[in-house]
Amino acid sequence: MITFGELSTRWAGVVISIVLVLVVLIAILFVMSVAEKLSRKYILISGGLLLFEYAAYKVLYSSYHRKGIKGMRFLSELVISIPAVPIIIITFLVALLVVSWILFFIRWNKNNVTVASVKDAINDMEAGIVCSNEMGVPVMVNPNMEYLCEYITGKPLLNANFLWDSMVNNNLKEGCEVIDQGNTLLLQIPTGRIFKLKRRQIRVDEILLNELFATEITNLYKASIELKEGNERLESMNNRMKNLNDTITRVTIEREVLGMKIKVHDNLGRSLLSAKRYLVSGEGNLSEIISEWRENTHLIDSDMDTQKTDEYSLMFKTAKDVGVTIKVQGILPQDKARKKIIATAMHECITNTIRHADGDELYISIVRDRPLTIEFTNNGKPPESKVRLTGGGLDMLRRMVRDYGGDARVESSPVFKLIIEL
Repeated sequence: MITFGELSTRWAGVVISIVLVLVVLIAILFVMSVAEKLSRKYILISGGLLLFEYAAYKVLYSSYHRKGIKGMRFLSELVISIPAVPIIIITFLVALLVVSWILFFIRWNKNNVTVASVKDAINDMEAGIVCSNEMGVPVMVNPNMEYLCEYITGKPLLNANFLWDSMVNNNLKEGCEVIDQGNTLLLQIPTGRIFKLKRRQIRVDEILLNELFATEITNLYKASIELKEGNERLESMNNRMKNLNDTITRVTIEREVLGMKIKVHDNLGRSLLSAKRYLVSGEGNLSEIISEWRENTHLIDSDMDTQKTDEYSLMFKTAKDVGVTIKVQGILPQDKARKKIIATAMHECITNTIRHADGDELYISIVRDRPLTIEFTNNGKPPESKVRLTGGGLDMLRRMVRDYGGDARVESSPVFKLIIEL
């Protein structure tokens, strides 16, 4: 059987080269195992395999080339006399082991979070991020943050503190502007894009770092501006609705007063003509004339009461005119602000009682005084679906209550109930 020392130069060189390649591969695997912080078992296996393969390479190389090392002459002569086949088989088995180790490492990388995967994920982020020490020296930064820094300052990202100070002091390139300041900055660049930059301190392995995070919020910022403008328009519309409601109430009262005055004027004119005719010619019935004067007196008194009427009286009269009876349990508040709110609620409940519930009685109960809690119900049919305080008169009523500092809500089952707390 051919010994290792009897191999040709070509085949001996192939064996030694394969062993050297295995040494390099095992060394790479050992370094990656340590870097990725694998378990101690895998690190010890790769480390032991590296030492074994390196020793094998040194012995084979020195044995074949007759370059003995002190203390290894006996070992070299022994290797030369060993048959070549076992050495080749051992080398092949070690190669298989290394290939298996490489495949294991590839699968492990796919199924576990590694340093490389974290770095790739950070680099692929749409947001920009930089972590730096207290002196501002970056220890981790992704390309988007590097690009943003160079775009707004004209300088590469060598110091994160310089970048932050430049934004805080608005010391930026022309067209770049910080539109909000504080721990969170809003940065606008000439293209119209808006970035939210936030800095915070984080602790990593007992090391204190400053993290600066940049996120594009262009669409969100524009939406917030539109929402703000919409709220302002809505508030203006709400104020106009309040003024309109006040105007409607005032006009209704004035119309009632005017109608009463016209009625008193007409009746009084007829009574004067009847009295004059009776005094001049004796025509007419004296008892009827006296009855008409008494009715006129009553109308005049009613006219005086009508001129003094308030929101409650108007709502009671309105309910009576449309065939709804209001029954109150407790004492309604008389201060102007709460009276307007409750009168508006009465108006809405009268309308809903007729239109939706097909009822003819509205019940108002004062449940407690602190806070003042008033419940509105009716004797009509319960709602077919859940009632919401959105849109229409109930929504306007809710806004009035909230502007006062109270709360309004509705219950749909078992009966409709409007609850107001003031």
